[in-house]
Amino acid sequence: MQAGYLLLETQPDRPGVVSVRTGDGFPRLDRPGLRFVARFDDIDAALMHLHQGLRRHLNSLEPRTYRVDLEVAVAVADAIELDHRRVFIQPELAESASLDQRIKGLRLRHQRFDLLMQAVGLLALLFLALWGLLPI
Repeated sequence: MQAGYLLLETQPDRPGVVSVRTGDGFPRLDRPGLRFVARFDDIDAALMHLHQGLRRHLNSLEPRTYRVDLEVAVAVADAIELDHRRVFIQPELAESASLDQRIKGLRLRHQRFDLLMQAVGLLALLFLALWGLLPI
C-alpha cells in the first residue's frame, strides 16, 4: 500500500479525452491541462476504483486515457470510497453544482451496492445454517 497522487488532465488538441496519471510527489499545480488532483493513501487501489468507474470509456492503456466528459471523470475520482484528500480542482469545476450532485449520486450508488452485497452474504449464511439443520 503506497500513498500517491491521482491526476486528471486534458489536452486542447484532444477534446473529450481525459488523461490519468499517478505520482509519488506533490505535483506542480501550474501545469497546463491539469484539472484535478487528489492524494490517496493507497494509490493503486484508487487507480483500480477509477478504472472500474470509467471502464466503458477506456480509450487507451498507455498512456491511460478515457473518452469521457471531464466532469464525469472528476466525479468518479472524487467519489472513490477510499481515504483521500482533494488537493486541486479546476475553479470552474469547483463551482459546479452538478459536479456535487454527481459525486453524491455515485456515493449513494456505492452505498446501495454495499448493502446489496451484505444482504446477499446474510442470505447465504442463513441458507447454509438452515441446510446444516436438515437431517441427512
